[in-house]
Amino acid sequence: MASILAFDSGSIDALLNESNEEYFNETYPIIFKNKIPKKQGKDYYYRSAIQNALRNNQIRSVNLMIAYIVKY
Repeated sequence: MASILAFDSGSIDALLNESNEEYFNETYPIIFKNKIPKKQGKDYYYRSAIQNALRNNQIRSVNLMIAYIVKY
């Protein structure tokens, strides 16, 4: 979910808020790399939520995700 919402710092803030802490589980990580097909359709590349946020100049989102990673 974080990879999809990485373009918006408000959404990341709501998603990683401590009120949602009961849903955080090491077995099911929130931040992971997604497999994305290249334009030619033959190969794939992988991109994480942090990379998506950086591509969209969402520094606050990156800071929130890094704080989440350090905390958990």
